[in-house]
Amino acid sequence: MRFKTMLTALTGLLAAGVLSAAPAQAATNAKIDAPGGSAVNLRGGPGTQYGVTGSANSGSWVTIVCTTKSEPVSGKWGSSTIWDKLSNGSWVADAFVYTGVSGAVEPECPATGRRPAGDDYPYKNGDVNLADRWAMYIRQCTSFVAWRMEQVNGYFHNNMWRNGIAGHWGNAYEWNDNAIKLGYPVDHTPRAGAIAQFEPGVSGASSAGHVAYISAVNGSTVTIEEYNWSAYRYTTRQIPANSISNVIHFAAGT
Repeated sequence: MRFKTMLTALTGLLAAGVLSAAPAQAATNAKIDAPGGSAVNLRGGPGTQYGVTGSANSGSWVTIVCTTKSEPVSGKWGSSTIWDKLSNGSWVADAFVYTGVSGAVEPECPATGRRPAGDDYPYKNGDVNLADRWAMYIRQCTSFVAWRMEQVNGYFHNNMWRNGIAGHWGNAYEWNDNAIKLGYPVDHTPRAGAIAQFEPGVSGASSAGHVAYISAVNGSTVTIEEYNWSAYRYTTRQIPANSISNVIHFAAGT
């Protein structure tokens, strides 16, 4: 986060030995600097909607590996939409980190590059009346695609933010509109790792619509993976590419 006009004073303190010098690789190493000197929560994704994975005391050093713009948070130096991903895999609001600059110190976090396949869904035997960690109902199509997006992108949540804009994925028929709102590309070109979205009644979708994960593309044929096309179960199908209402490119490179 920002240091405003304190450079002169900080330089004097360093010269006097009051502050310790930053460790090596200062461009990616920074100090937690929370209001009131309190500890801050580390989270599983870039926003307060993600679960707490730990905490960091004010004054402790962290290593920032990449960043993204998400939910705005206010700290000692003002408000920021930047969230920092740390070397331990957790995330912290940049508003609680002293980096010496007002912008991001590392580039946008890349997608994971993973292309998972098969029924590795962690809630395959879960209660369909309960919510998963992405705030979706377990064993619904939306929950399975949320799992896939976490795998290929590194994080996902029903109520995620992007660039300071609050989103809500909701029912499957809402996904294309929410993607556009948050700035994700939406078109009709299927690619492996992207999301296939079906409007209500299209290609057999229910009144809530349907979403599936595109695992492969072979010319005009697309292979999708999904849940709840068949009674809360995992299925895979090969379908015509033109039977998909919209393709959502959530993760970079998909």
